[in-house]
This record gives sequence, structure tokens and C-alpha cells, in this order.
Amino acid sequence: MIEWNDIKFADPESVSTPVMLVYRDIVMNNIDTLCRLACGGGNLLVHVKTHKSLEVTQFQLRAGVAGFKTATLSELEMVLKAGASLAILTYPLAQKRKVQRFVELCKTYSDRTVHAIVSQPLHVDLLAKEGKKHGFCLSALLDLDVGMLRTGVAIGKRAEEIYKVLQEGSYTRAAGLHAYDGHDHEPDYGKREGLALAHIQEVKRFRNILLGKGWPVDIVVGGGSFSFPFYAREEAILGSPGTAIYWDAGYSSLLPDMPFKWAAFLLTQVVDSYPEKLLFTTDLGNKAVAPDKPLEQRVFLPSVPNARLISQNEEHGVFKANPETLPQVGDYLLAVPGHICPTTIKYPYSLWVDAGGNVTGVNQHTARDRQ
Repeated sequence: MIEWNDIKFADPESVSTPVMLVYRDIVMNNIDTLCRLACGGGNLLVHVKTHKSLEVTQFQLRAGVAGFKTATLSELEMVLKAGASLAILTYPLAQKRKVQRFVELCKTYSDRTVHAIVSQPLHVDLLAKEGKKHGFCLSALLDLDVGMLRTGVAIGKRAEEIYKVLQEGSYTRAAGLHAYDGHDHEPDYGKREGLALAHIQEVKRFRNILLGKGWPVDIVVGGGSFSFPFYAREEAILGSPGTAIYWDAGYSSLLPDMPFKWAAFLLTQVVDSYPEKLLFTTDLGNKAVAPDKPLEQRVFLPSVPNARLISQNEEHGVFKANPETLPQVGDYLLAVPGHICPTTIKYPYSLWVDAGGNVTGVNQHTARDRQ
């Protein structure tokens, strides 16, 4: 048995490390917290990029979420298979092949509401051509850039023009607006709220302009794990958290006021050590945990809180610790990823673990692959 606070894992010798562990009770608690912060699951369009799990998607549906955001066609297919009545592919479709697959899914699940996003004339044109080819009207939200400069069109005349073309097309339909403020990483609650409310007011003003022209705006989706409560509490706007389902070391350090708990851990083993240098080597290489953050922020070892990752290769993660906390070769450790979303895809599945530390099942990462 290994333990850290109330987190337990009963039999580390029964699994091969590194392995991803997901604590079901904590996942359910995080889902409840999401719904509470949003004043009800019906105010949420949750992103599945973090868990990529059909089973977790079904948990969220049972909690009453309105629908799902997806980043890949595989994720879109997963949520529709799970029974989602509303789903959005919030990634620009600029390739004919992907649009064809999108049309296939829309036709297969024609009893559901499925939207793409657009921000360029090319996006609209591709949807229109494939829609005409299949005799099927495709629905999309206008993706708004509210400052991130990643995807989306700035609010203004050009955005109006794209919305007009989308709405007036014979095989396309404008359904609303999407705004992601992922560039706002403000740890202070008051400042974070102020930033979100400024975006919300800007989007609402633009929505009113579109409505004033007689164009439909059925749905407005905004925010991320930093800001979703502010969007979700607004009338006729859905908030869109993602990482909050599992949480991670990165978000917990930036948002200590958020009441989410770590639900996903990595079980790792110490495979070598250099006590005279206060170093120990684990099997947490960059093939086991996401390497997109700076080295020291990639992974946190709760039972060795002073340990710092000082080097990492494909299969090795070398840490430095204080003499009194230096683990021994063969020891098992629980690790919290700095960024859980790109860590999940490194594993085809995770193990469900109960409060007693027992493995209760396998959580397949259904949408791990893009296609």
C-alpha cells in the first residue's frame, strides 16, 4: 500500500509502471462541483479533451450537462455515441477530408444537434460544398477571437460578414457564437472575473447586433476552466470547462481558490539513485507525462514535495530532493502531471481506483486517436 493524504493505491506490484490512475469518487465529486459552480449542469458545455473517455462522458451526461465541446472528430464521434444531444467540434475544419467525416457524423446522428465552428471564408465554403454534395444543411458557430490570437475572427464588420454568408448559404446555417479566453491566466479571483465579464459583455453586444439583423443566435459558448462559472451564470450562455474534470498540478497552483481535487495520478517507480548527489531516477520520461511545460513544472510528487525534475528523456525522469526525503530504489511514488490533458493521450487507458486504493476497472481513453 502506498498513501498520500487520503489517496491510496493498494497493490503497486500488480501493475506495470508508469500507469495512469483515476479515482472515480474524486471524478464524481469534480463533476458535482462543476455543476454547482455553474448553477446547474444545464449551463455547461463541457470539453472532453482532458479525459477522452466514453465512460466519463456518460457520467457527465447523467449529471445533466447540456452538451460537449470536442477538439477532434474522434472526440465528436465519442460523445455522440455516448448519447449527447448537443455537440460542437470547436476546431476549424480547413481540410476537405475532415469536412467529409464531419458530414458523415452529422448524417449518422441526424437526430442530434451538431455544430462546427468557422472564422474564415474557406471554412464556410468547405461546409457549403460538402453540404450541397450530400444534400445536407450543416450548422456552425462563428468562432470569435477575444484576444488569444489562436483561432477566431475579431468582433466587428468582418465577423458580421462571415456570419451573414454562413446564414444565407443554401447548405449552411449560422447557429451562434463561440468565444474562448484561454489566454487569460489570472490567478486573482476578482481580476479573473473582471476579464471574463468584459469578454462576456463584448460577446453579448455582438450577439445583439446579429439578432438585430434578423439572424439566429441559438447558442453562445464561452470560457474555459479559468472562467467558465462567469459565463455559465449568464442568461443564454454556456460555460465550457475541460481540465477541471481531472484537475492537475498546473491548474491547482494557478487557481488555489478553485475547489477541484486531483483525480488523475501517475504511478511511477524509482529505478536508480545517486544518494551522494541527492538524485533519483524514475520511469517518468517524456513518453509518460506531458513535456509541454518548463521542466520543473511537468510533474509533482506529493510524497516528496521538495523534489524537482531536473532532467528528462524518453523513458527517464531524474529528480533532485532533500536528504531526508530521498526515496529508495524500488520505491513506488504517486505523481501529479503539470498538464493532464496531453498526458492522458500517452496511455490507451487508465485504471479506475476506489477510495481504498483498489483497482476496480479499466477506463478506456476512447478518443485517444484523432480519427
